[in-house]
Amino acid sequence: MSKKIFLSFIFPLSVIIFILFTKWWIVDVVDGTDGIMYGFPFIYKSPTFASSMAEEYFITELIIDFTVYLGIITAIIYTINRFIYKFKFRKIVFVFLIVSSFLLVSLELFLALWPDNMISLKRDYEIKIKETGLKFYFDSSERNNFDNYHK
Repeated sequence: MSKKIFLSFIFPLSVIIFILFTKWWIVDVVDGTDGIMYGFPFIYKSPTFASSMAEEYFITELIIDFTVYLGIITAIIYTINRFIYKFKFRKIVFVFLIVSSFLLVSLELFLALWPDNMISLKRDYEIKIKETGLKFYFDSSERNNFDNYHK
């Protein structure tokens, strides 16, 4: 597989899927409060304990999660391209993927670098998992599940 396909198709597609689709975790923090955390296969985003609307990002887990997404998507595209169907894309597809991934990364960086948010190397507290599920970026159905624990 060429570098061009990787840089112009697989990498932007991985960024888009990484940002738009993840896993939510309703957890109890040992010696803390409960909350909703995000990330797959590891939690890389959680609410902070310092401020009510702020989030904490864990860099180590975020890098591992993105590497997993990139590896899985590379394997899928490579397998399809090699054994099932040779991809032939128009330039418009590459431009769309690159622009979309750039916009999503810009939005995520804007939100992550908000002054109240925290960035840590890794999570340093224990959790007990209550429930998990899949999350689409613009869906907040996990809030309903979280609210069920507080009725």
